[in-house]
Amino acid sequence: MKANEPEQTKKTGAAAEQEPTATKTAKAAKAEEAAKASEASAAEASEESAVLSASTHEADRVVRHAVYAAMGLGIVPIPLFNFAAVTAGNLIMARKLAGLYGVEFKEGVAKKIIASVVSSGAGTLASPLVESLVSGIPLVGLPLTIGTKPALNGMTTYALGRMFITHFESDGTFVGANIDAMKKSFKNAYANSREWLGNTIKGRAEKTA
Repeated sequence: MKANEPEQTKKTGAAAEQEPTATKTAKAAKAEEAAKASEASAAEASEESAVLSASTHEADRVVRHAVYAAMGLGIVPIPLFNFAAVTAGNLIMARKLAGLYGVEFKEGVAKKIIASVVSSGAGTLASPLVESLVSGIPLVGLPLTIGTKPALNGMTTYALGRMFITHFESDGTFVGANIDAMKKSFKNAYANSREWLGNTIKGRAEKTA
């Protein structure tokens, strides 16, 4: 029995050496799996970021085109037509933005949101009655309306567009929308609209020069 002891000791030692090796192999396999999972997660996050970036870029384009259209309508010296046409354009903009963010568009709710936030913004979009009174002032009324209306239309449309983008990017929908938060978003965007409009017009002028 004693003669076999060294051989048994060698076997026991070899088994002991194999056990740490097996443990190391298992750990290496787990580390490799974790690295692959991390790479997959990073790739997925990158893809989501690219999709979001593309959506944001397209959303900016939608707002920009809506602003140009609203400004163009501002030169039409018919207040009631102007107001109705710009409102319709803003609804189309809201529908397109909702589609980009996968939000179901509800026209009735969108109309109420637009009416509520615009009426809360002092100095933004004058009512058709006020515009009619201003444009009726002899000599200065019509030039004043034509001179200021395109900019007001553009600034208001821009603010509405940014408001909807912020709302949709925060996973907001037309159901249970927080009107107070949207009013605040609209006012903040309107405060920046003059600078944005100036830079946009300047950029277009430089491209055409």
